[in-house]
Amino acid sequence: MVLPGSITEIVGRLSSGRTSLLAACLGEVTGRGAVAALVDADSALDPASVARAGVDLARLLWVRCGGRRDVALRAADLLVRCPGFALVGLDLGETACPLSPAAAFRLRFAVERTAAALVVVGRRRVTGPAASLVVETVRDRLEWAGPGPVPTRLGHVRAHVRVLRARAARAPGAAPLGFCA
Repeated sequence: MVLPGSITEIVGRLSSGRTSLLAACLGEVTGRGAVAALVDADSALDPASVARAGVDLARLLWVRCGGRRDVALRAADLLVRCPGFALVGLDLGETACPLSPAAAFRLRFAVERTAAALVVVGRRRVTGPAASLVVETVRDRLEWAGPGPVPTRLGHVRAHVRVLRARAARAPGAAPLGFCA
């Protein structure tokens, strides 16, 4: 569950469903008419895929950072401070390294002062104790599809999510944005 004014981390290996989970969160937010932002450190987002997942692209600000992690972190820090965004996603990709405690808590304090939720996606945890919720996506199996006796394309990825850390929200009456799992 993604709560306004908090940081949620989604971690997992490649093809574990972490980006699909982020797309579901973005789709839920934009589907109800709110505006979301996605800071894409590696510029790896496929807009057609997230549109098929239910994201209203007209309500999504996509910030491409071309592999510059420092730019992605600064962009996310600025966006969570901007009024009007219900959710800010920060996709750090495969090269994410833990933030310094100072940087993580600066981000946490910025998020807590807004009505936005920050969802950080990457291979491993980066915000340390600053995150209110940390979930890990784990791939169970791949399902192949296609004509003929030998399937030739990836049909589905089956995965599950497990909670690694859950901390009570700071704002006890804050309404959740919805279930994104």
